[in-house]
Amino acid sequence: MNRLALKTARSTDKPPHISVQRYFEISLLLMLGVSFLTLTWTGRLDAVSIVLFGVALGVKLWTYARGESGYRLGARTVNRLSIFYLFFFVLDFLFLAPGSELLNRMLSATIHLILFVTVVKIFSARRYRDYGYLAALSFLMMLVSAVLTVSPEYLLGLALYVLFAISMFIGYELKRGIETATHAPRGPYPSPARNRIAVENSLGMTALGLALGIAAGSSALFFLIPRYHAACFTNLALQTQNVTGFSESVNLEAIGAVKRSNLVVMRVRVGSDAREFQGVRWRGIALAGFSGKVWYNDDTAQVRLSPAWPGKFVLPWRAAQLSWPHRPVRYQVLLSSLSTDVLFAAAQPREIFGNFPSLGMDETGSLHDPSHSGVPVVYTVVSDLGRPPADALRRAGADYGPEIRLHYLSLPGPDPKLTALARSVAGSASNNYDRAVAIRNYLRRNFGYTLDPTGINPNDPVDSFLFKSRKGYCAYFAAAMTLMLRALNVPARIVNGFQTGTYNPIGRDFVVRARDAHSWVEVYFPGYGWFSFDPTPAGPGEGAAWSSFDDYLDAASLFWDEWIINYDFAHQVLLAREVDRNSRRYRLAARRRFDLLRDRAARWAFATGQGLVQHKLLAALALLVACLAGYVTLATKDGLRLRWQLRFGWRRKGLPPNQAARCYHQFLKITRSRGFQKSPAQTPREFARALTSSPLGPAADEFTRVYNALRFGGKPVPNTQMRALLDRLLKA
Repeated sequence: MNRLALKTARSTDKPPHISVQRYFEISLLLMLGVSFLTLTWTGRLDAVSIVLFGVALGVKLWTYARGESGYRLGARTVNRLSIFYLFFFVLDFLFLAPGSELLNRMLSATIHLILFVTVVKIFSARRYRDYGYLAALSFLMMLVSAVLTVSPEYLLGLALYVLFAISMFIGYELKRGIETATHAPRGPYPSPARNRIAVENSLGMTALGLALGIAAGSSALFFLIPRYHAACFTNLALQTQNVTGFSESVNLEAIGAVKRSNLVVMRVRVGSDAREFQGVRWRGIALAGFSGKVWYNDDTAQVRLSPAWPGKFVLPWRAAQLSWPHRPVRYQVLLSSLSTDVLFAAAQPREIFGNFPSLGMDETGSLHDPSHSGVPVVYTVVSDLGRPPADALRRAGADYGPEIRLHYLSLPGPDPKLTALARSVAGSASNNYDRAVAIRNYLRRNFGYTLDPTGINPNDPVDSFLFKSRKGYCAYFAAAMTLMLRALNVPARIVNGFQTGTYNPIGRDFVVRARDAHSWVEVYFPGYGWFSFDPTPAGPGEGAAWSSFDDYLDAASLFWDEWIINYDFAHQVLLAREVDRNSRRYRLAARRRFDLLRDRAARWAFATGQGLVQHKLLAALALLVACLAGYVTLATKDGLRLRWQLRFGWRRKGLPPNQAARCYHQFLKITRSRGFQKSPAQTPREFARALTSSPLGPAADEFTRVYNALRFGGKPVPNTQMRALLDRLLKA
C-alpha cells in the first residue's frame, strides 16, 4: 500500500470525535471581518465596496457557523475573474478611484484590489495555502488601515484582530495535529458535538488570555520605546480639516461657514484655575487691509524666530509692557490637523515651548509654523493676560508712526454715512480709548446676532450691515467697528481666532470647536501696543448644554490625541518625571508612616518601662505566673495537640501512622496515673499482658492491638475509635 492510500485509510479510520475545523474557519473569517470593519472605520471605502464585501463575508460566515462548506468557486472561474480585474484595476486607478493626488488614487485602487482578492479567496479556499493567503490579506487590510487612520477605533480593531489571529493560529495547529495523528484523539464526552463545544470553549478562553497578555506587554513597550518623529504616511491618516478664515485673505462670509461646524479644532489644557481663562480668546491671525469685501494683508513677510534653546521660543517685550500689571498664565494647546499654519495663543504670548525647528511672526504679530505639514501639534504657551489701566490708555495720545498710518488707517473708499455714524456714536469722547469703548457698546446694544443675516449686500457688506440689516455674526461686527474707528483716525485691525470654548472638568481642558470661531478688533495705542475690543453681543448658541458623558468622551479623546498620537520623546520624559515624582511621594509617605509607628512604639515602650519600675511586685508576680503557665503548657502540649487532632483532624482519612507514638505516650500517662509503670525492657504487648488482671486490662489489650496495627501495619485508624479507646482507659 503506497503512502497516499495509507494516509487515506488512516483518515477514514479516525472517527470524528474531536474536530476544530469549524473553530478554525470561523476564527479566520472573524479575522477578515475585523480587518474589514477597521478599514471601513477609516472612511476611505465607498458604499459599493462596503456592501459587496460585507454581504460576501456574512454569507460565508453564516455557512461556516451552520457547519456547511457553502458555494465554492472553481479554478477556471477564479482565473477568468482575475484576468478581468487586471483591466478593471487600471480603469479604477485612472477614472474611478477618488482623490486628486496620485498616491491617494493608487491607495484607493489597491484597497479595491485587496477586497476583490479576499472575496475570491473566501469562496475558493480549499488548501492550507489558501487559508494562508486569507490571513495575509487580512493583515494587509489592517496595515492599510494603520496608514489611513489614527483614530481610537483602530486600537479596538487591532485588539480584536490580535484575539482572533491567536485563536486562528491555535485552531490551525490543532487541526494539523489531528489530521497527521496516527490515532484519532478522544474527548471526555461520548458525543462529538459536546466534545467540539468543550474544545472550542477552551480554545476561546486560551486565546483571550494570550491576547490580554499581549495587550499588556505591548502597552508597556509602547510607552518605553523612544519616539522622535511622526510616521511618513501621517498626512494620509489625519485627513486635514480645512478651517477657513485664517489665511492672508479672508471673506466676511468665511467665518459664518466655519461657525456651523462642530469639529474639534483644538484643546487647551490649563494647569491653574480655569476661572482665570474666563473670556480669554485664542488669537489666530490679524488682517489689516480691506477691499470692501475681503480682508487681507499686504505685507506677508514673516520674521524668523529661532529657539532660545531647543524647544523654547521667547517673544520680544516692549519697554512699556514692563510697567503695567502682569497676569502670566501657562497652558498647553493640542492643535488638531488643520489646513492653516497659524498657531493659536492667548494675547500676549511671551514664551512658547514646542517641537518646532523655528517659528514665524508676521507684521501683525500672528504666529506661524513654517514646518506645518497638517499633523496635530502640541505646544505650551506662557501668555500675559495683564492689561494697562484704562487711564493709561486714555493718555496714550495719537502719535502714530508712518507704518501704522499706512496700514491701519486706510479705508476702501470715502463713506460719508459711516464717518457720520462713527462721529455720532463717539460723541464727546476726547481720546481713542473712550471712542473705542463707545463704538463697541453701540454695536453690542443696537445690533442683533444671527448666523443667517438678511439684507446683506455682498458688494458692500459693512454698509448694508450697519444701515440695512442690523443683524449679523462676529465678522460683521468686527469689520464695522474697525472701519468706524479708522474713520475717526484710530488705528484698528480685525482679528480672527476662537472663543474660550467649553470647559471639561474631567480632562481639565477647554474644548474649542469650529463653531467657536470668532472675530474681534484690536486697537493701537502709542507706547503700549495693540489691545482687543469685542463688539459682538452674545449669540443664542453660546453656553449650550454639555453633559457629563460628553466630558468623559472628550477626556478620552484628549488622552488619545496627546498620549497616543502625539506621544514622543518629550512625553516619555514627562511620563518618567511623573513616575519618579509619584514614587518619591509614596516613599516619603511610607517613611513618614514608619517614623510615626516607631515614635508610637518608643513612647509605648517608655511608658511600659516606667510602669514596670513603679509596680515591681506585680511585675514579678506576673512573670512567675507566666513561667508556670509556660511549664504547664509544655508539659501538656502533646496531650492537648493529640486531643485536638483526635477531635478535629483527619476526619476523612483517619489517624495517620506518624501519630501512633503520640497516642501511645498518652496511653502511658493514663497507666502511670493508675499506678502502673512500663519497664523499658517490656514491649507494648508484654506491658498489656501485665495489665490483664487490672481494671485497665481489656481496654489496654484492645488499645495495644490498634496501636501495633497503626504503627507497624501502616493501617489508618478512625479518629472516633482512637478517641473512644482513650476515654475508656480514663474511665476504667
